[in-house]
Amino acid sequence: MSKPPVALPRSRPIDCDVLLSSTTRSQRIASGARTFLLFILLCSLLSLAGARLSASLQGTDFIDFYAAARMLADGHGHQLYDANAQRQYQARYSGRVGTLYIHPPFEAVVYLAVAWLPLKAACLLWWVLNFGFLALATHHLVAEVSSQYDWRTLFAAALTFVPILLCLLQGQDSILLLLFFVFAFTTLRRARAFAAGCWLALGLLKFQLTLPILLLLLVSQGRTAKSGLVKGFGLVALVLAALSIAICGWSVFTAYPLFLLHLPEQPFAGIFPQAMANFRGLLFLAVPAWPSAWIFGAASILSAMALLKAFADWRDASVDAPPNSASPENFDVPFASTVVFALLVSYHLNPHDLSLLLLPIYLLANLNWKRTSRPRTAAGWLRASLLAILLLPPLHLLALRAHSYSLVAIPVLMLFLTSGSQDQNAAIK
Repeated sequence: MSKPPVALPRSRPIDCDVLLSSTTRSQRIASGARTFLLFILLCSLLSLAGARLSASLQGTDFIDFYAAARMLADGHGHQLYDANAQRQYQARYSGRVGTLYIHPPFEAVVYLAVAWLPLKAACLLWWVLNFGFLALATHHLVAEVSSQYDWRTLFAAALTFVPILLCLLQGQDSILLLLFFVFAFTTLRRARAFAAGCWLALGLLKFQLTLPILLLLLVSQGRTAKSGLVKGFGLVALVLAALSIAICGWSVFTAYPLFLLHLPEQPFAGIFPQAMANFRGLLFLAVPAWPSAWIFGAASILSAMALLKAFADWRDASVDAPPNSASPENFDVPFASTVVFALLVSYHLNPHDLSLLLLPIYLLANLNWKRTSRPRTAAGWLRASLLAILLLPPLHLLALRAHSYSLVAIPVLMLFLTSGSQDQNAAIK
């Protein structure tokens, strides 16, 4: 007799929903772990800063901002650009006098968010706020440009970027300015020129960096984008001017320019061309015997040449039309070039202001990471090397130790010259 056939067990169908749910759960766990590690890192940095705050606070710029905010809180905004009044407030709240508050009046309002606290606590709170500004900037930038990367990776890398660290240590505002520029970039990339103009106007807290960007955008963008930029920028600029009048009175429009004009005559003016990684610092390093007028003239000529080069980057990328009408990546290289241009032509630049380089470094590095169907050009390899040199600490630390931070202008200038549309087009094909 033949044996009855043995019934084989049926294979159960794969439940795709279960697999998807398991993958999503794993991703959430990994994301939570990265967030937790980042939180631990930030807590460690704050603890280290708090432990050494008493010894290091006296030499920081934060005291200048804090004293200016306290003047506003006490109703002495009309004396904001009185050097003696500033020094009295610095001595009262910190026990020392040093560099002066030289920023526009409306920025002192920002520091009112921390000036209600004692000096040390206010400094730590400003650190926390700066961490928040940096996290928001990196998250927004990664989400806009390349969502396949984790913003926490860029955030952690930014914490090793020496200008970012200097900004944190000095209690400065460069990270806040970086946030405004990131928002201006992402909104203009989406053809929202009015919003971009508004964000850019908030950057007037350092007008020597913001106005070159506005100038280049106005000469390079199409009529629609140009109109939106002017309207948004003009509206917010008027609001900031009204706020400045409310703080200092109508005399602010004469008192503030005169204060800046006579700033070099003040002790502890804080003006060191050898620490400026721009055309002015580079010329001062190359020909220190030149009079200031000659350096200003030579820097003006170099700035005009840089403007032509940056304009050519916009023209070659064909972004006169709205940036999202073709490929958004076409917008990235010329905007990166625009930010580097603003840093180079700025007449006054401190080492922590190079925090703004984080934006063009990421945009250009993102294009270099894209797979290409053709070999990378020599200019592409050079640009990748320059990005690494500028992002990693050794160059910055050596330049700071040599008291010649203007040397950093050399790789910045080389990055500006090698940022062109040809390598960009190769990267996005």
